[in-house]
Amino acid sequence: MRKTLLVVFLLVFCFGVKAQFSNRDIYISPKISFADYSDRHDWDGYSIRKVPPISLAVEKGLEDFVSVGAMMGYNRDRYVNDTLSSNTHIYSDFVMGGLANVHFAGWIEEWTNYKVFLGDWDFYAGLSLLFKWKSREDNDVWNEELSVFESSKRSSFDMKVRPTIGVRYFVSDNFCMLLEIGNGNMGVVTTGITFRIPRDDY
Repeated sequence: MRKTLLVVFLLVFCFGVKAQFSNRDIYISPKISFADYSDRHDWDGYSIRKVPPISLAVEKGLEDFVSVGAMMGYNRDRYVNDTLSSNTHIYSDFVMGGLANVHFAGWIEEWTNYKVFLGDWDFYAGLSLLFKWKSREDNDVWNEELSVFESSKRSSFDMKVRPTIGVRYFVSDNFCMLLEIGNGNMGVVTTGITFRIPRDDY
């Protein structure tokens, strides 16, 4: 009996509310990813200072099921030797790129002639075109072969297209929480919030 009531409640709920992703609105999403950008060196004896992988994405809805936008992100890992403070290792990444997402709630609503609604959830998948600048700086590293301290800097640039899938839950009309999985962000697992700015000119 309880299962039947639960199913009835969910059906009534799903048919009684409207998916909250809509076209033309602007969406601003500060995010934080979970990733480690250092090498596999044993950092025992080092103090670690991190700027976690943070990013900011801005999207604009084109239709009820498509949005496009841009993102930028940054992270920095700094390792300082506890004995020789000048011995440091610094890893940093800066990312810029474009993104495009398909929002399935609006797509399903169009396909079913607006007979099915997904409520306050926004499920989406997309691709990100990422331009990534990586840098590594090693200061006062002991060279066993030459018996000297050495410093070096290296940098690289990469361009990639990476996928992302995500889900948003709208706590209110213009604020939601998000979770994304995929390499289209600074890390494989990303969380954050989204602010929706409604457009009043339509």
